[in-house]
Amino acid sequence: MVHFNGKHSFAKRRNDAHSTTASARVVSRFRKSAAVVVASAVLLASQGAATGFAAATPAVHHGGTIVDALPPLVDINWYMPLRPVAYNSLYDAWASSLMYKGLFHIDPNGQINYKRSIASSVRWNPQGTVYTVTINPKWHWSNGAPVTASDVIFTWKLIQAASAANAPAPWPYSGADTGGVPTDIKSFTALNPHTVRVVLKGPVNQMWFLYNGLADFMPLPEKAWNKYPQNVDKELAYLASNGNNASFFNVVDGPFRIVSAVQNQAWTFVPNSRYDGHKPNINQFVFTGETSDAAEVNALKTGAVQVGYLPDYMYSSRSQLTNDRLFTSYSFTIDRSILNFQSPTVGAILRQLPVREALQMGIDQSSIIKDLYNGLGVPGTGPVPLHPSTFLAPGLNKPLYAFNPAAGKKLLEKNGWHEVNGVMVNSHGQSLSFSVQYPAGNTTTQAMVQLLQQDWASEGIQVKLSPVPFATMLQYHHQPTKWNIQTGLGWSYGGTYPTGGGMYSSTGGYNFYGYKNATMDKLIAATHQPRATTTQSQQALNAYELFTAKQLPNLWMPVPMGLGEVARNVHGVVRSANPFTNALSPQYWWIN
Repeated sequence: MVHFNGKHSFAKRRNDAHSTTASARVVSRFRKSAAVVVASAVLLASQGAATGFAAATPAVHHGGTIVDALPPLVDINWYMPLRPVAYNSLYDAWASSLMYKGLFHIDPNGQINYKRSIASSVRWNPQGTVYTVTINPKWHWSNGAPVTASDVIFTWKLIQAASAANAPAPWPYSGADTGGVPTDIKSFTALNPHTVRVVLKGPVNQMWFLYNGLADFMPLPEKAWNKYPQNVDKELAYLASNGNNASFFNVVDGPFRIVSAVQNQAWTFVPNSRYDGHKPNINQFVFTGETSDAAEVNALKTGAVQVGYLPDYMYSSRSQLTNDRLFTSYSFTIDRSILNFQSPTVGAILRQLPVREALQMGIDQSSIIKDLYNGLGVPGTGPVPLHPSTFLAPGLNKPLYAFNPAAGKKLLEKNGWHEVNGVMVNSHGQSLSFSVQYPAGNTTTQAMVQLLQQDWASEGIQVKLSPVPFATMLQYHHQPTKWNIQTGLGWSYGGTYPTGGGMYSSTGGYNFYGYKNATMDKLIAATHQPRATTTQSQQALNAYELFTAKQLPNLWMPVPMGLGEVARNVHGVVRSANPFTNALSPQYWWIN
């Protein structure tokens, strides 16, 4: 599932939602037949290392506090690994991943590292229908109890119930129908305290199911949390009532535990003394809230923040941060403007492809990259990132829709729209007038939406700009009357195979905007089917990508290179970065 947009890959700190994205993956699968071909590790290669650091590394020291800055006006609102759509942000995922471990840990090279995984192994039958997962007995909860198959089964039952359409608020689960979970699962049972068996309804490609399905499991402490064992809906409601209650999370199996949460200000974590992995070097890790880009940069200058970011528009002033080191990188992320196809006022208009095409032709990606991102970025061309190009379909190395407002206006006129007082209207009296929400507090994003407003106006498309706190934008996702278009949002694939099942299929758990297309559903399903070779798997993915790029279920936006800042006396940040999954690992950081 795409939820763990854990971006300390030193990609730009965008307001990303998969995804959430906690571990966060958007995983899709290639199903396979009798002779299953597992995708090679080359296909799942690292997205590239961050640059800007010397090779020499000082000795590890212990103690101290490291403060990490969040983007402006961003809060952490949910600490539980199991997340509804409204809390499926990168930052919520970071918090939960500090406290809870996944079944599988995926390294920057795209391979499963079993030394850092709850699972010690996984094996499957040739048809790809039965998966046996063995849990490493070394892992324990902070109360001393072992992590067992019972915890995994408890988590499965919650995912299954939380994915239902009638699940109690704030569910459904954001990862519903991603990686075949729960739709493709026939049974999920414990064979013994350290072995789980998953039986699927049909054959799938193992790589897809591992990376997009099972890797999304973060076992939860069944004995500590299962208050209503006979009523899963009551259990879901109980857990949801504690999702943002920091004091609830006192039984963890990850490297840290949360000890303080002050909204809009700071979220403080301390080491889990009973952690069975690499114990943190520092005494305290803090996420700090920021009121603006300027405030964050000032905190870097004064040393109040040790790990942060450099806003794009301040790139020319980078030499002023003399106490920090600058790094740059990309992560496996796309940026997009989301369209509300379920809006009672504009949904029917946005469902018209010519309208979406005109909107896309009114986005000057080149100018945004050149003037706002200092030339450090790549255009958005479709549902898979242009950089790195690991899974990119041939033909999508540049946008299918070039910036051309004049052509966009002619397209609208050809499809029944005509201009009245500067705004396009149709024979039904409907007008191309939309509200555009964007995350408040980010100067670069504000300049970008103003450019969009200007260029769309030249096509006769009128937009009203509405800055909204990031958390509020997420809360609006399941409220069709609250928004028309949202922009300034990124999407991290979080180490998964990018078939888009969670985002663009009719039943996708993160398809909150209501995009429906029968051909899209078929093409996504085809990427999950058994293939004899990885080349054939990529061909199925290419067909999906090209269709999606043309159909515009959302608008493709340029992706800036990430600009990160680390204090010169803080180490291990870049070395432990994972641009493939966007995971955050401050247990490997230290101060010297």
